[in-house]
Amino acid sequence: MPARQTTGRGLSPTEAFVGLVDHGLFNDQLPPCFDSTGLSSHVSPSLQVIATETVPGKLWKALRDATHDYIRHYVLRHENLPRQFGVPHPESYLAQCLAIQRTWVTIKHHCAKPAFPVSRIFARKIHGHSSIFQMNYKGAERSTNIEVDLQSMTGAAYLVHADISDCFPSMYTHSIPWALHGLTAAKKDRVGLLDGNILDRATQCIHDGQTNGLLIGPHASNVVAEIILTATDYALLREGYDNCSRYIDDYTFFAKTRGDAERFLHDLHLGLRQFDLSLNTRKTNVLSMPRPLEDNWISELNLFRLSAMRGAEIGIGPPAAFLDLALRLAQNDSYRVLNYAVKMVPDRLNTHARRLFARHVVNLALRYPYLAPILEEHLFEKHRYDGIEELIQEFANELLVSATRRMFPHAVCQALYFALKYGVVLSDLDDALGQEIIEIEDCLATTLLFRYAASHGLALTSQRIQERVRTLRQFSRQEQDRAWLLMYQVCKPKSLRDAGQDFLADLKASGFQFLKI
Repeated sequence: MPARQTTGRGLSPTEAFVGLVDHGLFNDQLPPCFDSTGLSSHVSPSLQVIATETVPGKLWKALRDATHDYIRHYVLRHENLPRQFGVPHPESYLAQCLAIQRTWVTIKHHCAKPAFPVSRIFARKIHGHSSIFQMNYKGAERSTNIEVDLQSMTGAAYLVHADISDCFPSMYTHSIPWALHGLTAAKKDRVGLLDGNILDRATQCIHDGQTNGLLIGPHASNVVAEIILTATDYALLREGYDNCSRYIDDYTFFAKTRGDAERFLHDLHLGLRQFDLSLNTRKTNVLSMPRPLEDNWISELNLFRLSAMRGAEIGIGPPAAFLDLALRLAQNDSYRVLNYAVKMVPDRLNTHARRLFARHVVNLALRYPYLAPILEEHLFEKHRYDGIEELIQEFANELLVSATRRMFPHAVCQALYFALKYGVVLSDLDDALGQEIIEIEDCLATTLLFRYAASHGLALTSQRIQERVRTLRQFSRQEQDRAWLLMYQVCKPKSLRDAGQDFLADLKASGFQFLKI
């Protein structure tokens, strides 16, 4: 079986720390103007002890002092259903990443224990990228995975798909030492400086001291999840389930008999139960083989693209028919199909085709706002034409109004980001609509609104946001933490310090910016 990488291969502790902090605080689903590049060089002396302290009491105090709540932000997914993402407070996130740096060698060793690594998505060195985590890998990595799958299919009569129910929100931080050291050893030493105990307490830091749940979004959560799920992977391999793989929280297993398939699900259930996790029965099934390597819709779209979109220059006919095909195939999974289809149209459209294709896609994005995050790279830049800013302005206006009325804060963020990025005016954004956006009570959307209002003379909207922040400064630290980025953008260092946000005050005084546009 071809060799496969495991978590951290080729990454030093320092490289892991910098990659997680500078490129993993804000999830890739957020507008790229939210940026933590350079934050790794702002480790305060009170935080630095987390990397070196050998007296348990002092280390635990340093972690308690760095504990904060986090920003809640709802990102649209399938059928425009929102999913909560978290943006941790930078002080608590630095604390967690320092703990990961401190224990990195142990993490790498633990994740390399399975003889045949099961996981396919994990932190690693990525050629040409400073980030150390991506949700999808291509090229040689994809080819290797296909080769492994083909070998696993040999003699298989059944394919098992198994999904962990509410994986990240269901994870228990105490599971980290259980996974790293074993349940017996971990429970014998709950207060000592076991690497698992350090990671346990540091992970609680970004969740206001809570032990239940990992934040969806920050890359450090994926590292922690790998620690826990690698223990389950290892247990499966010890039971002889060599033909299994895992993408984050989705398991695949090729079974020779129906009984083997059912035993795999039983043993997976038992393994997950050790960490208080369970299977999602709605997304877990056993299918007869043979099965295609890829979903049918992927094969159909790829076949159409190869046959119809040839030549040095392409007219509107093929891409229009391509999107029509995608819409027909998207009845049960519009999110994946339409995202894939928009990305797959080549950049060889003629000028007329670019205009019509861009109009077609933005119309789809108004119906399915979850497409908005891919438009900058895969439409506005890839298929740019003279005058495209007029379409962007019209689209951003329509999206902003629709998303505000439907209370889709992620789409509101995208509309404001496009206006700021491309320098277009949102003619429908007046102080009344600005008040509606403020009332959604989404930190990221209000932060972008404040930037737009300041640059476009919406004085009343700016005043309302500033008043909201002044009120917030009187609230508890927990309430402030849930809007830390808005406070950071609006307040001066002295105001942040007066509110008890000393770390943010020092960071602001240094000139560091999280909003780069």
